Amino acid sequence: MNTNRYESINIYLNKGIVEAYIHEAKEKESPFCIAKFGFEVDLEDGFRFKNIISFIASEMGFFPILQDANDAFLILLPSLKLHDAKRRLKKLEQSVKLEFKHEIKAIGLTLFDVHDNYKSLLARVEKYYVLSRLSTRKKIFFGTVDFDLYETVDANLLLGTIFRKENKITLNNLYNGIPIKEEAVIAKFEEGIAQIKVNSAKICFYTQESFTFIQHDKIPHVLKAHIIKVDPIKSLIVVNHLQLLETTALDRCDIRIAPNKTINATLSHQKIKCFDGLIGTLSESSLVLHVKMHDIEKILQKGWIEKEFDISFQLPTNKGFLTPISTKATIFNMMNESLVLSLQPNVFMKSKLRNYIALRQNTLLLELKRELKHLI
Repeated sequence: MNTNRYESINIYLNKGIVEAYIHEAKEKESPFCIAKFGFEVDLEDGFRFKNIISFIASEMGFFPILQDANDAFLILLPSLKLHDAKRRLKKLEQSVKLEFKHEIKAIGLTLFDVHDNYKSLLARVEKYYVLSRLSTRKKIFFGTVDFDLYETVDANLLLGTIFRKENKITLNNLYNGIPIKEEAVIAKFEEGIAQIKVNSAKICFYTQESFTFIQHDKIPHVLKAHIIKVDPIKSLIVVNHLQLLETTALDRCDIRIAPNKTINATLSHQKIKCFDGLIGTLSESSLVLHVKMHDIEKILQKGWIEKEFDISFQLPTNKGFLTPISTKATIFNMMNESLVLSLQPNVFMKSKLRNYIALRQNTLLLELKRELKHLI
């Protein structure tokens, strides 16, 4: 087929598919996100590219993937809220890097607005894709019609505009890693201070908290807010110092728990022991390992940041025994004297991790119920 003819057909094909999803989002009044990502395609190794695209399709829940340009692609994410879409894309970045040792070069993401058409929606996702390509931080750039942090210097003015248009929010707090959510309403927002109407039965819980996390459907970032006043009579909490966070514990796709007893872990490279550490938190796909500063320095000196490790430790079972865990791991992040490790467990090891996490989760829920009884 003539290349120009192929490209022309592809343009009309993409437009037809995207417009169909726009129409469905308007008809059902449901969320619709669209992402654009860059990927250098090596046609001499076409089977590798095919396998990566197949993996991406599976990881993203089989949402449509369209070719937008030579090395750029669109992912259509119907019925997905912006926070959920961002979380999935972040996990996709990590998974592709772990599985194929290949990086997705840039990602732009936006949310469909009821006044959007094909041209405006594609122009906005293109804008954030270009910002991501130009960035040296290799991060996802995102925004909406109402929220564009990259073009404003007054975040409070931006937040005030959005809260006036849509005052429904979700409050999030964590209990030993378990997220606790509540639907709430912004009753008033002025000069960076928000009055939030919460469930009267739950108002007393906020007297035990110094901050809360706020999610809004039209704001891509999670907001961290300090609680300065709790009014049980009016069922109001008053917050200030609203911070826009790039990443939070709410971005995690997997359930993460904190062990109730000390769990030691050993990190090895090429079958040679590197050092030991203590597990801080744990999920099926990652863990936080607390180590010593000279261990961090050793990683930097040896050039191990991009290397693959073996990690081994033992987890308690519901019968009181210890079960051994061993899996591949890579360094996702380093913070002070802690390593965030991405895990690549096989099916058997993953089932062991899942069983332990479920065991801890049930224990934590019982503890939480006891805590709540004391507050009521």
